Amino acid sequence: MINDDELELAHNGLVDTDERYGRRSAYVKMGPYYTKLIKAKHFLDASGTVAERDAISYNSKEFTTYVDNLRDATIDLEILEAKRESWQREIEIWRTLSANRRR
Repeated sequence: MINDDELELAHNGLVDTDERYGRRSAYVKMGPYYTKLIKAKHFLDASGTVAERDAISYNSKEFTTYVDNLRDATIDLEILEAKRESWQREIEIWRTLSANRRR
């Protein structure tokens, strides 16, 4: 049985993570676009064959840093989504139990 304290924790958890969830979600969704932009920027500055320019682009500090940050953001987003789903389930269970008690 879910008590009022657990319900409040679940509700507060959702409210407190709204902005973080939105920011992480947007960052991850924009990842493919930013990786292309960063790669293109370094590709244009590089010289050599296409393969060499690709390698230089993908190996640039800016690109590798962004990909590392994107990986961390994706992991954080997945964990946050799981927590938020659990909190939402707790609220739904509480609603169902409350409705059943009123009958």
